[in-house]
Amino acid sequence: MARFGLVIWDFDGTILDTETPTFEAASREYERHGLAPDLAVWQETLGSAQHEPWWEDLRRRAGGFSEPDQALFDRYDTEKDGLIAASELRPGVQASFDSFAVDSIPVALASSSPIEWVEEHTKRHGLWNSFVAVATRTDVGAERTKPHPDLFLLAAERAGFEPADCLVIEDSNHGVAAAKTAGMKVVAFPNPMTRSQDFSAADLVVDTLVGLQLDAIA
Repeated sequence: MARFGLVIWDFDGTILDTETPTFEAASREYERHGLAPDLAVWQETLGSAQHEPWWEDLRRRAGGFSEPDQALFDRYDTEKDGLIAASELRPGVQASFDSFAVDSIPVALASSSPIEWVEEHTKRHGLWNSFVAVATRTDVGAERTKPHPDLFLLAAERAGFEPADCLVIEDSNHGVAAAKTAGMKVVAFPNPMTRSQDFSAADLVVDTLVGLQLDAIA
């Protein structure tokens, strides 16, 4: 099997499909105002923190809200958190973590989400202690998240590896672009929300991580 020095995981949509529950929960709030989110626009924001929050789009299109903002956020968070809590790791994720451990390939995490978010959910699935390095929006700021390469470069630096020795696993075109700009190989593992995106820049595109062969990338 081809040997990469470090495997860097994205989190949202890659390890755990948090993106579909987030869209579904936000859609409920649009429905309360007789509206629907623009799916194509939503999909183009995935993988990055550099975009308008969905509730600002809803506020503008609804002409303002007649209720306190907190009521909206409370409903949304309850719906989203319940759906995510019921979600399992994506196909082949646990097996890949186990395989990398057997082959002594260290893993890191690079996410456009805040540290609290990724820590909470990776701990819940028993993965947090697997990472030798973590880089998140908390480290670089929203303006330098994907498609900028900063998160991947920081994760590699913290783990002590050169970019050329790293393999990234991503679900979004923003993430793929960031990894390639960082000088890394990348496997695209789209989820239901990102399957329509262009992944032509990826070194490999897969529907599942079950049976992932790293030598196919090299």
